[in-house]
Amino acid sequence: MGKAVEQYLGPDEVLAYGVFGSRGLDVVYRSPGSEVYPWASVSKLVAALAVHVAIEDGSLQRTSRVGDFELSVEDLLSHASGLETGAVGEPRLLAPQHVEPSRPPHERRIYSNIGYELLGRSLEGSSGIRYQDYAIEAVLQPAGMTGAGFVSRSTGVTITAQEVTGAAFGLQGTLADLIGLAAALCFEVVVSLESLVAIRTVFLPELSGVLPGFGHQSPNSWGLGAEVRDHKSAHWMGALVSAESFGHFGQSGSFLWIDPIQQCFAVFAGLKPFGAWAKERWPNLNDAIVRELRS
Repeated sequence: MGKAVEQYLGPDEVLAYGVFGSRGLDVVYRSPGSEVYPWASVSKLVAALAVHVAIEDGSLQRTSRVGDFELSVEDLLSHASGLETGAVGEPRLLAPQHVEPSRPPHERRIYSNIGYELLGRSLEGSSGIRYQDYAIEAVLQPAGMTGAGFVSRSTGVTITAQEVTGAAFGLQGTLADLIGLAAALCFEVVVSLESLVAIRTVFLPELSGVLPGFGHQSPNSWGLGAEVRDHKSAHWMGALVSAESFGHFGQSGSFLWIDPIQQCFAVFAGLKPFGAWAKERWPNLNDAIVRELRS
């Protein structure tokens, strides 16, 4: 690894990056170790893949209506439903089907954990099995993500009989598992090319909103599952990836991005929660990665 990249990597952090082509991912650098790291909202990429598996087998449709307020699957995937964010620990996450949107759908891009918990519940309803089991069978196992699993997380001391599904933020795994997730988002490992394109293609491109940690963005571009880089400023992916780049970051201090134009990717995990350090360091780290891969 070049010194330009190494200077941005802390002692409790792991990183992998590389390029890809028709034959798969070519990992240029990968940190050693097999430790398990929390993924937080990077888990939403697994949830999106699971939902697209259900769409492909016909048990869900993009326009299927779920919850008491009949929000569509595609609105939930793209954070266009009008549902509020829903912080970790909120009792509303236990029954997302009953939560009323704070705004009409398609009015504003509101990043929503509640929306992804509702997607998890809808998968349970359509499949008849627990969301976590569905995600393991439909996504983690086919993608070879053998070290990944769900963290048991109750949302309050007074409500302990039921837990969140884990669709919004419940996964943990190794660096190898994050690389496997990147591969599943690049190639037809889990879902078809049509679904992969839908995950990274901006849905309702006119919507503005707040990108958590990085402020108001107009537009705040999102596909049916992944955030799209577009021309947002400032941005955690840095300035050198293409506008078509897509991915996700997590509050746990993890990220995954893929640039389909320059055909490169990076995944990162650590033990330090997202904060000012990440807003300052991640853009520089990702620019250094792209520079190295271009050289």
